Formats: sequence, structure tokens, C-alpha cells
Amino acid sequence: MRKLIKKDSAVITAFIAAYILLILVNIVSQLIFNTVILPTMLFSAAVIVWGTTVYRRILHKKIMRYIIAADVFLFLLFIIRLCRYYFYQDLILIDRYLWYSYYIPFIVLPTLMFCTACYVEKDEGQKLPFTAKALWVVTGILLCTVMTNDLHHFAFYFADIHDYSGSVSYHWLYYTIVIWSFLLTISAFVIIIRQCRLSQSRKSWYIPVVISAFGVIFLVVYFVCGGAPTVLDIKIYNLQEMYALLFIGIWESCIQIGLIKSNTGYLELFELSGVNAALIDTDERIVFRSADFIEQADSEEHITRRKSINGGFVLWSEDLSAIRRINSEIEEATERIEEENDLIEEENRLTSDMVKYETQNKLYDRIAEHTRNQLVKIDNTLADEGELDLRMKFCLLLGAYVKRCANMMLIADKQDMLSTDDLYLSIHESFEYMSFLGVECELKSGRQLLLPSQKIIAAYDLFEAVIESGLEGMRAGLVHIAPDERIVMVMETDQDSVDIERDHLLETLKNAGLSLSAEIADDMHRFTLYTGGVSNA
Repeated sequence: MRKLIKKDSAVITAFIAAYILLILVNIVSQLIFNTVILPTMLFSAAVIVWGTTVYRRILHKKIMRYIIAADVFLFLLFIIRLCRYYFYQDLILIDRYLWYSYYIPFIVLPTLMFCTACYVEKDEGQKLPFTAKALWVVTGILLCTVMTNDLHHFAFYFADIHDYSGSVSYHWLYYTIVIWSFLLTISAFVIIIRQCRLSQSRKSWYIPVVISAFGVIFLVVYFVCGGAPTVLDIKIYNLQEMYALLFIGIWESCIQIGLIKSNTGYLELFELSGVNAALIDTDERIVFRSADFIEQADSEEHITRRKSINGGFVLWSEDLSAIRRINSEIEEATERIEEENDLIEEENRLTSDMVKYETQNKLYDRIAEHTRNQLVKIDNTLADEGELDLRMKFCLLLGAYVKRCANMMLIADKQDMLSTDDLYLSIHESFEYMSFLGVECELKSGRQLLLPSQKIIAAYDLFEAVIESGLEGMRAGLVHIAPDERIVMVMETDQDSVDIERDHLLETLKNAGLSLSAEIADDMHRFTLYTGGVSNA
């Protein structure tokens, strides 16, 4: 870093020397040509050249734009001087307003410097702080007040309107502008110092201070002399040159010592980068090399590459050993991961099958438990002695219930709702086998309803319980399914008696959200199954 600052100090010295040379040109042009055109144009060109270098060096877009804007106003300063002393020097009114226009750069430049300082070490996507925005409002007010000085004379008063160059008196607004510019410039520099993260750059704060001190001294001499200081009626320097020296000196010194980051120092970075590379001209001669550059022949571990650039090409060697080792490790890790993934996938498949089988077994166990009484009756009936035809018909009736009830429970495992049509088809099949036993059956159905599956299965359980309790004495039966939205089923039989396990059945109906009403009228047993309510069976 010390080497870098030493180099930048030389750049700053060269910058000051160039300015001194331009001032000498200004003096010589007055002696020979008695004109300000040549030095003004040379200073304008110097300002433009400096702005071009800023455009190429500063990477931060917001900082670059504000500095370029400041450079434009410095250029405007010399354009105004050229217009005033060469084009409009005989037009009093225009000349006076051109003189007022000098204060446009004087007022705007400190504000631009403050805005630039706000973005040092900040992201270029951030918005301008409110304080800076407020400063632009004040800047606009000061500009309007200066340009309208003829209306109020807050800044200047002219004793002789036709010869105001030597008869001007300064009022409060003029001193306000001077103090405003001075405080804003100092504040901007302090912000730059505080926000810079490079401690070595902060330690070199004195460099821009010394340069700006020279500029301030020349400006003070200018105002003490009441204008440009002269020797033998030759102007040593003008206000515009010193003002440009002050601001360009501050900006350039801040850039050179690193307070404002710039796109410089590539050779030092290239040398210290640790990359095995070199810059070679068109004659195959090494122009610049990194500290670690070693010419190597191509092998499995190293490969040499080159890329054309302006004036030659860049040559570098890539070490492939680390890449090959990493690739090998990646391949091994990939194989292990694939094997683990296969094992995990197989484990997940087995787990899924086990869960599936366990779930199915639990469902089959529930079905077996739900129809256990009918299965036992079928087994006992087949084992009894008696008329085979009658026993087979009774077993078919029980088997129809087992089959239909199992089907509905399988469906209910996948969906929560069942249609009353499922209940209709189940009872219809049971009635077909009852007809084989000599029972006259009638089945009716109202509108189709979607009910929770538990209600449909419970209704079929009630039907089966009533039928099995007195099938021997039963000669006729009637079932009406869903006659209205509140009634699930109405069942009538002419059984001599109905002997069902009421406690267990009522508990099942209650859990399903159903209520049962039972009554006997005209030797007919009538059962009505409702949704909700309390059973009175």
C-alpha cells in the first residue's frame, strides 16, 4: 500500500505541474496575444480530459455520474468566461447575467460533492438520502435568488450599472453562498473519510487537504486583491482556474489514495494475484509476468492456454490436478449417493408396502369383526342337519349381507360419502334371496342422497338385524329408502316378534348419527330410521 501511495503522489505532483504549466500559458498568451481565448480553451480541454479519465476509472455508477456532472459544471465555468470576455463583452446586460452565471457552478459543485460522498462504500442501488435531497432544494433557491439579483440586490449592488466591474458591493446573500459552499465541501470530505473502509487510505487524508489548502490560499489572495492578482498588468491567474484546481484536486487526490474506489492498479494486482500467467507481445516476448509465472509443458496435470488481447496475448497455465482430484471425489460421492438412494428407495417401497398391507389387514379385520355373527351363522347352518335346500337359501341370504357390507366398507375406506343407491342395491339383493324363502318383499326408493358412509352401513345393519331376528315367521316385508331428506329408511315386517340386540344396535346407530323409532300397528312392526335425534325403540 505504501508503494501504491508513493506512485499516486507522483500522479498528483504531475497533475499540479500540468496546472502550473497551463497558468504559465495563460501569462504568456497575455504578453503575446493579449487574449484569454487560448488559455480558456486549454483549461476547458484539461477539464474534459480529466472527466474522460473519471468515466473510465470509476466503476460505481452513481459516484461516476456525480463527478462527471461536476466536471460538466467546471467546463461550464470556462465557457461562461469565454462568452463574457470574447463574445458579449460590449453588451452590458448580457455581460452582467453571464457574471451572475459564474455562481451556478459555485453553488452546484459543493452539492454534487456532498451527493458523491453519500455513495462512498454504499451500494449504487440505494436511494439518495433525504438530507442530500433537501440540499438540492436549498441549492435551487440560492440559484434563483442570484439570477434575480437585479430585482432585490440581496447578493450584489452596483453603484454604476454601466461599469459594475469595479463598483460592486457584496450583501448578505453573497456571504451566505460563500459559507454554504465552504461548509458543504468540508462536510463532504469528512463523510468520505468516515465512510472509507481502507485504513491506509484514511491515514493519507492530508493529501487532499494540502491540495485544497493551496487552492483556498489562491482564492483568498484573489479576493484580497479584489480580483485576479497582477504583475505589470499581467493577470497571474483567474478565479476559474483556481476553482477548478480546488475541486479537481480534491476529487483526484481522493481517487488516487483510495478514498474513492477506482478502476486502477491492474499491474500490481496481476503481479500479486498468484496466477501462473504472463502478457506476451506479437513477437513472443514476455512483457509482464505474475510473480508465480513458470513456463510449463502440457501434461495430464497442467495445460497451457492463451487468449488474444490488444497488442499480443495473455498466456496462462492451469493446474488440473486439483480439478481431477475433485472430479474423482465427486464421482465417488455420486456413486455412494446413488447406492444410498437405491437403498432408501427400496426401503421406502418396502415400508409403503408394509403400511399398505397393514392398512388392508386392519380393514379386513374390521370387516370380519363386523360380519362375524353372520359368518358364524353360515358355518353353523352348514353344519346342521335338516333340509339342505332351506339351509342353502338361508346361507345365501347371510352371504349377500356379508358381501354387500364388505363392499360398502371397502368403498368407505377411500371416500367419506355413500349414496342411498348403494343401500338400495344391497337390500334389493337381500330381498331376492328372501323371496327364495317364500317372503314377499317390496322395495321403494325416494330421491338419491349422499350420506356419510357410516350412516348407510348402519342402516343396512338395522335391516339385517330385523330380518334375521324373525325370518321363520315372516311372510312379507316392505322397505322405503329415503322418503324425505330427514328419514334414511322406513321398514315394515309382519314378523311375529322381533328379537334384536337393541343395546348394541342403538349404540351403533347413535355413533353413526342416527335415531330409531319402532312401533307395532295392525300386527306390523314398523321401524323408522332418522338422521339425528334420540331413539325411542
